[in-house]
Amino acid sequence: MEIRDLQQMMQYEAMSVLSSGSSGFSSHSPMIDLAFRELLQEQINKANELQAYSPLTPQKHTYTPVRSITATESDSNIDSLIRDAAAKYQIDEKLIRSVIQAESNFNPYAKSNAGAQGLMQLMPATARALGVSNPFDPAQNINGGVSYLSQMIRRYNGNTELALAAYNAGPGNVDKYQGVPPFRETQNYVKKVMANYLA
Repeated sequence: MEIRDLQQMMQYEAMSVLSSGSSGFSSHSPMIDLAFRELLQEQINKANELQAYSPLTPQKHTYTPVRSITATESDSNIDSLIRDAAAKYQIDEKLIRSVIQAESNFNPYAKSNAGAQGLMQLMPATARALGVSNPFDPAQNINGGVSYLSQMIRRYNGNTELALAAYNAGPGNVDKYQGVPPFRETQNYVKKVMANYLA
């Protein structure tokens, strides 16, 4: 239900009270009052949930693991997921690690100010297009991110720098500028990932 629907319900409720001539909410229809209070509480809960996931507060990560895991256990799982994705999409494991390092520093719950999510910082629309339903799930995120990276590598005929620029700024910008776009963030990103990859 939209906020305007809730406002309309509140107006109907107020009009109902006025037209009944009663001085109290509950004297005209206890069932309507109960339904209205439940709907109001539901909307308040939804608003609180949306606020918790707002990109305006990126430092407050509300996604937490179902259980606490040790660093070794987590690293081992991520290593395994990277190996699997590298084999599946024929991408160098070291390149995948370099992208993850630059994107999230291996934090599965990372969220950027722009709304990019998870290890490989997938934007919600990109994640949906790649079939990623939960970008904070390392398996889905890595599989989706590596799939997208492989698409960019194919699109730019194996040119890793252009693929990375497209991963960061979008292929439209790479095509428009016929190379790495003149955005400081993208240029620094490509240099950072390539330096790590070739080290």
